[in-house]
Amino acid sequence: MEEIDSMDKLDDALRWSVENKQPIIIDWMASWCRKCIYLKPRLEKIAGEYPGVRFYFVDVNKVPQTVGKRGNITKMPTIQLWKDGEWAAEVIGGHKAWLVMDEVREMIQKHK
Repeated sequence: MEEIDSMDKLDDALRWSVENKQPIIIDWMASWCRKCIYLKPRLEKIAGEYPGVRFYFVDVNKVPQTVGKRGNITKMPTIQLWKDGEWAAEVIGGHKAWLVMDEVREMIQKHK
């Protein structure tokens, strides 16, 4: 998973999605969020299952301006799928990790 730590990097990730006609996954997380910390390595594992899909994470405390510009993020973690530069789907990860991972896989399959 690659970190998005600026608006430019977020724009680059979205541009890549458009140019390559591939979805991207963005994990909106916070360093203080225990569920976020717990889910991140599991998302990294899922990334290996989908070689054409790029996975990113944004620490909303480091880059708060991204939240308002690219989605209404109200809960942590929020895992979004973007395709063709547009938000397509999301999973809010406040429940059991294995359920979240199943929902992320389903989201990718549906929009791939």
